[in-house]
Amino acid sequence: MKGRQKLFYFMKKLGIGLMAAVLPALAAAQTAPLNQGGIPPSLPDTSVNSYGGLIGFLSTVGNWAFGILLALAVLFIIYAAYLYLFSQGGDNTSKAKSVIIYAIVAIVVAIIAKGLVTIAQTLVH
Repeated sequence: MKGRQKLFYFMKKLGIGLMAAVLPALAAAQTAPLNQGGIPPSLPDTSVNSYGGLIGFLSTVGNWAFGILLALAVLFIIYAAYLYLFSQGGDNTSKAKSVIIYAIVAIVVAIIAKGLVTIAQTLVH
């Protein structure tokens, strides 16, 4: 039991350290290029003024939901693999199986959400 706790503590610290090292670089990668005068470009108008604008907004929200659900599903599958690996045939195998089932359900919901957005866009246009 002590070895598992040390390994979990190490993995947690390693994950926090990697996030602390990588997240600033990801944030810096999001900067827009400057115009010729050194001024950043203006943002496009994102207000919803028409039916097409509403569909575009809903499409953006659907795409974000799709990405977030898929990322969460992958994280939960990794977590379930960790549980299954360190359960050694004990009680956590059933918990790992249920986590995998929930991750698969999240993937299905994400695909359905993406499909509904596509269907709505097709019907409107």
